[in-house]
Amino acid sequence: MKKAIIHGDVYLESSVIQNGVVLIEDKKISAVGDNSLLEQNGSIEIIDASNLCVIPGYIDTHVHGGSNYDCNDGTEEAVIRMTEFYRGHGVTAYYPSTSSDPLDKIEKGFTAIRNVMQADNIGVEILGTHMEGPFINKKHKGCQVEEQILPLTDKNFKYVERNSDIIKRITLAPEIPENFNRIRELSEMGIVVSIGHSDAVYAEVLQACHQGATMVTHLYNSMSSITKNGPYRVSGVLEAALTIEGLYTELIADRKHLPDELMRLAIKCKGVDRILICSDANRGAGLSRGGTIFTCGQEAIIEDGVAMVPDRSAFASSITPIDQMVRNLINYVGVSRLDAVRMASTTPARMMRVNNRKGSIAPGKDADILLVDNDFNVKTTICRGMAYQVAGGRTK
Repeated sequence: MKKAIIHGDVYLESSVIQNGVVLIEDKKISAVGDNSLLEQNGSIEIIDASNLCVIPGYIDTHVHGGSNYDCNDGTEEAVIRMTEFYRGHGVTAYYPSTSSDPLDKIEKGFTAIRNVMQADNIGVEILGTHMEGPFINKKHKGCQVEEQILPLTDKNFKYVERNSDIIKRITLAPEIPENFNRIRELSEMGIVVSIGHSDAVYAEVLQACHQGATMVTHLYNSMSSITKNGPYRVSGVLEAALTIEGLYTELIADRKHLPDELMRLAIKCKGVDRILICSDANRGAGLSRGGTIFTCGQEAIIEDGVAMVPDRSAFASSITPIDQMVRNLINYVGVSRLDAVRMASTTPARMMRVNNRKGSIAPGKDADILLVDNDFNVKTTICRGMAYQVAGGRTK
């Protein structure tokens, strides 16, 4: 049966239809318009969105865990439980992300993710996985355990090759020769190459872009910036990300990793079509208390709404879901509602090359839709036409 979402304000890519109508058929959006669509169709299941906004589902391109589970756990239960948690926060598609660990353990995580993807009955679409580490620079390891950081040698590349069916993005440090030498091949395999946890200078970032790198991981965090060589200043990854026009980049918009003014600066430099938000959340997301968790190969402390390494010298991923980050952009950073939605839906879809079917409300695209109230709290998550009511931050 066809479904129709009615009476809500429908957010398109660059405009809003007030009191709009969205028709859903066979898991796809079949039409978007006004009430005249209802007159042209017969029996329809009505979803009343009165006093609500109808927006595209959020796409989280970088998330390690949640609800006390982590991708590196290597179990299907971990993937299912964290997926259920994020469904309650408006995520309709995502890329579960592994972190530095022994490659055999990471591969076990890939197997679990693949198995859950094939089950296809969890109410959120897993589009593949993001491999963040171990092919990074120890100098900018962040919270990732140093002993597991490796170069992308021929032997290590075999792990990538045999899991290339689900690896859709790899974060690496291009200044390491073995890593740089694989960028073109990774890109030709259809994997998004992202520069991160890197000490590269501007020229090295530019070379990586020429080889096929297209984005930078969590802007400002775990990356090089301006250094001095005698009297000369040398730009790093940060400056490259802000000024190389074609590069995408992501922000962890939890208001812990970055103050509001740095987010404003990044958006002013890049625009909302090249900058997106990601949760980069770990297993601590959704836990009601603080305390100690295990993430990225080591212990971390949850304190003041964020995770930190034990000596409090660095953050250890966020614990904030993407729906709260959208509200942060609107309420504190000064981003318009329409642009905040683009940064959580449209731009991630384009960056990950799935915008032919995800990221906006338009005919022919998957019916991945959220109903949110005026404060952008998620009330209903719809993934490929299946609706899940949200209660207390979780779906039922």
